Amino acid sequence: MNRLFGPIPSSALHIVVDMQELFRSHPEWGTQSLTAIIPAIQRLLMARPDNSYFSRFIPALRADQADGAWKRYYRRWASVTLDQLDPAQIDVVHELRPWAKRLADKAGYSALANADLRNAAIAAGDVILTGVETDVCVLATAIEAMEIGLRVILPSDALTSSSLTCHAKALDILHDRFEEQIEVASVDQILAAWQK
Repeated sequence: MNRLFGPIPSSALHIVVDMQELFRSHPEWGTQSLTAIIPAIQRLLMARPDNSYFSRFIPALRADQADGAWKRYYRRWASVTLDQLDPAQIDVVHELRPWAKRLADKAGYSALANADLRNAAIAAGDVILTGVETDVCVLATAIEAMEIGLRVILPSDALTSSSLTCHAKALDILHDRFEEQIEVASVDQILAAWQK
């Protein structure tokens, strides 16, 4: 599955998608596989600390304040609305906070819904996506980035989901269906290709 289309410019933007306590320790949404990918993400952050941008998923305050189909979504997931959450759940996990200088909050799936992050990604032209969930927020971000013509690079060992089966399926779809537009490689391969 590993494939890169050549060197990665030094200006490539590393988007760390939703690496929040909410997705590690919340009783309904948490996944311990999030902790397992932190070292791989840290390696990318250490290589280019100034190239990172962190997205954070910000749930609705209450289900009745959500828009459209999000109302039904938050009725199902009432325990993750802001009026029910410990505010610390929104924070980036503590292991990554030293690099979380630029934050992009979003109410939906794609990190590019945040205008500042979208503009930074367009200016960079190349994006490396790490984080959670491969089959939801990372998937939405990758497809939107691809649609606006950005080079999209996915480090397979720096992504995860609460469903590892869906994580694997999402990587397969992104690799197999978008083989000319989305690159999937290991962190080692990406670091070797990321120009000094």
